[in-house]
Amino acid sequence: MRLTPLGPLPPLSGRRYDRIQNLCFVREADSTNELAKAVLESMIEDDTELLPTAFVASRQTAGKGRSGREWRTAPGGALAVSLVVPWPEGPSRVRLPLSVGVVVARGIASLFGVPVRLKWPNDLLVGRRKLGGLLVEARVLPDGYGFAVIGIGVNVGATRAELEALGLPEATSLREAGARPGLLEGDAPLEALLSILDAALSEAGDGLAEVPGLDAAFEEVTAHRPGDPISVHDGTRRVSGTYGGVTADGFLRLLTPDGVETVLSGDVVAF
Repeated sequence: MRLTPLGPLPPLSGRRYDRIQNLCFVREADSTNELAKAVLESMIEDDTELLPTAFVASRQTAGKGRSGREWRTAPGGALAVSLVVPWPEGPSRVRLPLSVGVVVARGIASLFGVPVRLKWPNDLLVGRRKLGGLLVEARVLPDGYGFAVIGIGVNVGATRAELEALGLPEATSLREAGARPGLLEGDAPLEALLSILDAALSEAGDGLAEVPGLDAAFEEVTAHRPGDPISVHDGTRRVSGTYGGVTADGFLRLLTPDGVETVLSGDVVAF
């Protein structure tokens, strides 16, 4: 892993959050998720307590999305943040990926004034263009306790020309989507995103707070409409049907000629 220390004067110097206990800034990293996982492994090996910690890179050189796909961004035009939080045992574990998506979509829409929608399970869209995405990775210890690494990438200031030059004609940015100008400069976008994540953490210190009625909450931000045709690749096969909502645990329900198909995880490849 390659990373470049930021130096003695990181952005947000002196800023404190209610539940995020540590902020780690680097100028450049291959991937903030990989950086977070490396630090997590070191802390586990040393049997050291790891409080909720956010890892931020000014630039990612090998950012990644689901299924190992490359996440490309314009230089200086995107945010890359990974948050390490506890991931306790229990039924809420399976709800974490979609819960994070709902929380971030709601927060960006509210703070930036952008009509963000969530494509199941983790793509942030404005219209049909991709604004950003989320990647949740987990580390479970032998005793069953675990940690989650929540990676978030959001295009902030990239122009249409910059996105086109990167070969990303289907992407967009907060600037292109008409976000409030005062939140696009300096550290303001990062402050806003960290505030969204901080507010979503449990007061008890056990990770992301439960999103009440996750299935209904998803419907408030979803990019899908009842009856929309959808195709999903779950890693081994392609499943097609029409959108039938999500379950209480956030699993996708597809209505097919053979009945309801519940998809636990996968990528929506057509919708």
